[in-house]
Amino acid sequence: MRNIFSARYENSLVTVLRYTLAIIFIWFGALKILGYNAIFDLIYNSIMPILAHGRGLLILGVVEVFIGVMLTLNRALLFTHCIILFHLLCTFSTFIFGWHIIFSPHFPILSLNGEFVFKNMTLAIAGLVVLVHESHRRMHG
Repeated sequence: MRNIFSARYENSLVTVLRYTLAIIFIWFGALKILGYNAIFDLIYNSIMPILAHGRGLLILGVVEVFIGVMLTLNRALLFTHCIILFHLLCTFSTFIFGWHIIFSPHFPILSLNGEFVFKNMTLAIAGLVVLVHESHRRMHG
């Protein structure tokens, strides 16, 4: 009985996690599409500074909205999650290219930007949890 009970809630919780990730990506992406970029410094000091403004910011916003829509539809799991991981790993490049905005006043004290980037590990792992769970659920239907 316990396995059925926990499996029922596990499926529901992972679905809620998937929708939560979708909301985050759609919301943040939509803001970028509309020209709002609260994280200009992070993007500018990453491996892809061209995405910090103009058409680059628009493209980044469209990609984020696309990720959110794909998560909502629960389609192309591997492709969608590869994009999520690539997106979030690029965010981590700020630790290399933007060291000065990640730590303030010095290592190991994280700035607000640093905390923002660091929390992306949670989003990356959450994406992997959803991928593994949904793949397993489809195989064992």
